[in-house]
Amino acid sequence: MQVKWLDEYCNSCGGRLNSWDKRISKTLAYKYPVCEECVAKEYDEKVEDLRQRFEHYFDMRPCIGL
Repeated sequence: MQVKWLDEYCNSCGGRLNSWDKRISKTLAYKYPVCEECVAKEYDEKVEDLRQRFEHYFDMRPCIGL
């Protein structure tokens, strides 16, 4: 899967969302999508640690290009 930039924006910081951000927001049952950085900040983790956690628990990997 290639990363796709969407015409949607993070509900927290206002940054542009991509397909990976949308997937993790949906997995975590966020009412409004947020970016990966805001999710990591909320859980007090680094982005790389969050990605490893998603791979371990949900068997999800980020799109190519991220």
